[in-house]
Amino acid sequence: MKLIKLPLVCSIFIWLFASVNAQADNFLCSATQESYDKPALLGEECPIGRSLLGKSRPQYERSTFWIQCGFFPDELTIEQVNQIYPNVSASIWNKAESKGRRCLVGPYDDFQQVNLEVTQLRTIQGFEKSFIREVEK
Repeated sequence: MKLIKLPLVCSIFIWLFASVNAQADNFLCSATQESYDKPALLGEECPIGRSLLGKSRPQYERSTFWIQCGFFPDELTIEQVNQIYPNVSASIWNKAESKGRRCLVGPYDDFQQVNLEVTQLRTIQGFEKSFIREVEK
């Protein structure tokens, strides 16, 4: 009896259209990814918290963090994603809003890590205004 393997194309197809999740300690977000050349789209229910501008420190003893890397009229392109990935350790996401798409990186549980990565991200042209968002756990 021969073992039949699924072709790679079939496996990629299944992966692309499967639902993905972003998870931090106390929340789980639904997300979908339509194609390999776009970041996944976070579900509306996903909390992204409040912005920490400037050198603000976390407001809560226990928090989860996102980097907001921008707000764009359309989803990020693969070129933009490829610019970001070398500078961050977490996943890159789009989140639909009424007037465009929010670019998010995360979630993170470590403030020092997210602070380091937002600093790195700000060195990339087009992402200089990136900032941290805090979600209370």
